[in-house]
Amino acid sequence: MDSRASDRYLGMYVLLASAAVCLFIAPFNSIDPVNLPKLCLLVVLSFIAVGFAFSKTEFFKRKRNRTILLIIGLFILQLTLVFLVDERDFSLKFYGTNGRNTGFIAYLSLSFLLLASLVSSSKLLLKRYVLALVCSGAALALYGIAQSRGLDFYEFDLGIGSKTFGSFGNSNFQSAYMGITAAAALTLVVYSKINNYSKAGLFILTCLAIYNVSLSSEQGYFNFIVGVAAATIIFLFKSRKPVLGWMALAGSSVSVLFLLLGILKIGPLAEYIFKSSLSARWFYWQAAGKMMVDHPFFGVGMDGYGDAYLRSRPASVYSSGFFTVSDTAHSIPLDIGSNGGLPLFIAYVAVIFFVVLSIVRIMKRPTEFDVVFATIVAAWVAYQAQSLISINQLGLGVWGWSLSGLIIGYELNTRPDVIEGNPKATLRGKASMQKISALAVVTTFIATSAGIAAALPPYLAANKFYNALQSGDANIIQPAAYLQPYDRSRFTFVARILQENKLEDRAIMVLRDASKIYPDSFEIWSRWVGITSATPNDIALAKAEMKRLDPRNPNLK
Repeated sequence: MDSRASDRYLGMYVLLASAAVCLFIAPFNSIDPVNLPKLCLLVVLSFIAVGFAFSKTEFFKRKRNRTILLIIGLFILQLTLVFLVDERDFSLKFYGTNGRNTGFIAYLSLSFLLLASLVSSSKLLLKRYVLALVCSGAALALYGIAQSRGLDFYEFDLGIGSKTFGSFGNSNFQSAYMGITAAAALTLVVYSKINNYSKAGLFILTCLAIYNVSLSSEQGYFNFIVGVAAATIIFLFKSRKPVLGWMALAGSSVSVLFLLLGILKIGPLAEYIFKSSLSARWFYWQAAGKMMVDHPFFGVGMDGYGDAYLRSRPASVYSSGFFTVSDTAHSIPLDIGSNGGLPLFIAYVAVIFFVVLSIVRIMKRPTEFDVVFATIVAAWVAYQAQSLISINQLGLGVWGWSLSGLIIGYELNTRPDVIEGNPKATLRGKASMQKISALAVVTTFIATSAGIAAALPPYLAANKFYNALQSGDANIIQPAAYLQPYDRSRFTFVARILQENKLEDRAIMVLRDASKIYPDSFEIWSRWVGITSATPNDIALAKAEMKRLDPRNPNLK
């Protein structure tokens, strides 16, 4: 296999990981049809991609690439340290909480996808990536409209208000992705030189995406506006209209600033923006900040926010009467900081800074406006906008992390000195044939095997649990709670089923075992208190644990 074949396969896996993880759902063999299937697919594809990435040994040798490689390495190192010092159950910290699945292996896989995108980035890959983004958006736009009309192929029971949730399981995520899609499509409509038929199709896609936003949630409007604004700013600067460019940049920056202040209940937009859902986020963000202060070096553990939230939320929560709990900070940077400590937060912010620096460097080059690059930036900015106020859903996360790698890699791999120093690189038909080393082949095989080994166990366990539930037999359902790797939600789910079927002794047995594995789970203790046949000593113990986990709650005695 030559170096060009390696490039082709690596780029293919970057595209496949982004589109496939975004679109994949598995409703027929798991009680979580969205998040766990996406995690398992992400792990396998990202591990394969990073295996191919190591065949590009020349990339890792170049001095200019060392800074970003060091940052990614530090992120992975801190992630590993957090995992090792975390004393919680292995499966919880490794795979994350049910419904989120953003534990150690998820962020390791996203880091691998970032690295693979960085190594493989090229002008051709960016074009293919834009096509994959637009096509995925079109598929989900049509699917979202079908869902809104009750035409879904499966009757999902996700406990949400809107039926328009695409392949994400939540209308907010569908709205966010539709905002990203609309920003990319409209950028191509306005600034590309493609034929009128293609522009008409992209304009229709823009309208369909915006319509999806109206059906799901308002979050997508924000993504769409900032994404298009970013593309417009690039166009103005590259069109040698710096005054207009600076005006647009200043206006966009001020608008975003006022919007963010409004979210924080500050400024003239506060009364319009700071509503119930955003006021909830204010509490979540304060709790995340306290976790970072209280646990600065290693955080509370990956996906550990939910167990720490009740102990960290501000006292004003109780006076406001807002008692809603959360298992995420509803802000990806704050989630990373609270879960992994300040070093992980700093490494993540450093990656974002490096992307911005790469965009600026490319804009300074004496080249013509590149609509493909502008579209990539528009999508990246739109993703980052939603990441400030939303959750890391893996179907969205794959786009954000791969886009970051593509932008940084594009700047590094297309520098004039790189191209001039390797003239054969531009001659596709005459590129020198370089065999992949035996070490690279072995590394790819090991990485692929490790990915499959990490991804299969939770998926197989989820499938066995799903089949146990279908049996309707308590003698089959109860042992299924103990399937490994453990999943806390299975224990509570089985306990609830046993309790509802008047098998309270069995429910207590399951909860007793679960409390030993997950002593910081408020949900386990609160369910135990709700079982009428529990002994006074058991109830007293459960209440004491609830008070420990939520010490300032006046309703807990």
